[in-house]
This record gives sequence, C-alpha cells and structure tokens, in this order.
Amino acid sequence: MTHKLRAEYGPQGPAGGVRSWHVVRDEDPSTALCGRTMPDDAETRPEQEWGTGLRCCQQCGSLYMHETPHLQGSHPYS
Repeated sequence: MTHKLRAEYGPQGPAGGVRSWHVVRDEDPSTALCGRTMPDDAETRPEQEWGTGLRCCQQCGSLYMHETPHLQGSHPYS
C-alpha cells in the first residue's frame, strides 16, 4: 500500500499556510487516515516526506506506521 501527504489549511486557506499534513492512501486521496476529508485542491507531497520535520497529524502518523512495512535491515537492534 502506498500513501501520500495532503495539506490541511487554516481559516485563511492556502494563503495562510499549512496547518497540518495528513496521510492518505493512494486509493482514496480525499480521506486522511484519521478520517478527515481532504479538499481536492490540497497540496500533495510524497510519503517519503513524512517524519522530515513537517507538522503532521499525530493520528495519521500513528496509523501510517502500522501500515508501513518494517524493514529489518534498517534498525541496528532488530
């Protein structure tokens, strides 16, 4: 399963900047993992940007970690 990040904007819309980033499944880019409906025109970024310092939805992040395969070789104590 692949994912993308979608932007949630504040009351000023895109002009006010991104309030939070949500994770969506590629199969349903209009619904975040946390259940929030994402607007069609929300900025989209690749899932590789999750965890790089963007302000992300905590619930989406937790669910994303459960859906993302764990790579044994990437952790020294695995």
